[in-house]
Amino acid sequence: MASDAALSVSRANSLRLALIAASSGFGQSALLALVPIVTERTGLASPQIGAVAFLGALVFLVAAPLWGHHGAAWRIRPFFAGLACLMVTGQCLFAGALYVGVPAAALGLLLVSRLFYSVGAAGVMPHAQAVIVQRSAAERRPAALANLSAGLNVGRIAGSLVTLGAGAGIIVPILMMVASPLLLLCAPNLAGAPAIGKKGEISSWRANLRRVLPLLAVGFALTFGFGQIQLVLGLFLQHRFGLDAIAAAGLGGATYAAVAVAMIATQILLVPRLAFKLGRNMRWGVAGFALGCLAIILAPVPWLVPAGAVLAGIGLAVATPAYTACLAQRVAAHRQAGAAGWLASTHAAGQGLGALCGGAAFALSPDLPFVMAVGIAAVTCLALLGLDDRVQDEVSRDEASRNHGVAP
Repeated sequence: MASDAALSVSRANSLRLALIAASSGFGQSALLALVPIVTERTGLASPQIGAVAFLGALVFLVAAPLWGHHGAAWRIRPFFAGLACLMVTGQCLFAGALYVGVPAAALGLLLVSRLFYSVGAAGVMPHAQAVIVQRSAAERRPAALANLSAGLNVGRIAGSLVTLGAGAGIIVPILMMVASPLLLLCAPNLAGAPAIGKKGEISSWRANLRRVLPLLAVGFALTFGFGQIQLVLGLFLQHRFGLDAIAAAGLGGATYAAVAVAMIATQILLVPRLAFKLGRNMRWGVAGFALGCLAIILAPVPWLVPAGAVLAGIGLAVATPAYTACLAQRVAAHRQAGAAGWLASTHAAGQGLGALCGGAAFALSPDLPFVMAVGIAAVTCLALLGLDDRVQDEVSRDEASRNHGVAP
């Protein structure tokens, strides 16, 4: 069984996991691109939409680690089928919110929708990521995780492109959002991780917590900054350049699609060719994200906003596989789903708090969410200057000790 976990995941199973990740990405981008239309149809303001996103993030924050720890031993296919049911229910409630016609009722439906959807979505990426990590050698993990992330971004492209047709009727993107979780039904029928090492497991996790926290902090900082600009990008375009809701949603959707294409190209073509220097790659990625957000602030015409967003996305595409692979080095194979769950909850907390703060900051000044994103990224990049060498040394030590403890 240990040797099975060490084998590389097959191409067919990799494709299935990428499709599952695409479903998650589709739900994210379609909802974000629809924010101007959601506000128009429901009568809710940006802080209220941000509060809905924040609730979803809070639920995700709790559910992702729970799914990671308690669902780790389940077979993947039935586990993902259950998650799909929860996600479909949430999307149906979202559709109802757009047609109810009463702001208070719409807000209630959106809140319940996020509850169901987030409980289901919280289990998707941790288990898909754990399957990849358990079946990849250490030096191949950044590339393997980048491929999974590329699947996520393919879904983001699809979601963004579907919203471009919203001018002809909102029903098409709604139907696609309801149907997209059904991709989880194509999950490979793989066994879960064996339940090993119960004694001393808590103390072992605490011993490694100091090394894990800096990586979780990097993930939180990036997703917090990105969560801010994702929520308000369409509203920013509408306010800065005088676009109507449909035009802002269309340009926002096209921007999300362009960002996703750039991230996929980076993850497939660039990340596998980068040297195995995870700290340096994180630093480069965070710097790219900061420069992209700064370009959005300074954009004098609408078409330069997508260019800045693309640069920010490329930075994320470089940084995310690096800190994810670094985190994976620090936990045993049977605990990868749990560690991935904590990372996913950190991402969700960043996204949710970013959406909440971004909506409130936009109400104060349309530029403020982007200024905050630049500042957070700059501070994170400076912090990584001191983290670089220490992270790399710990990766090498952890991998060497783990290899000594695993039977061939």
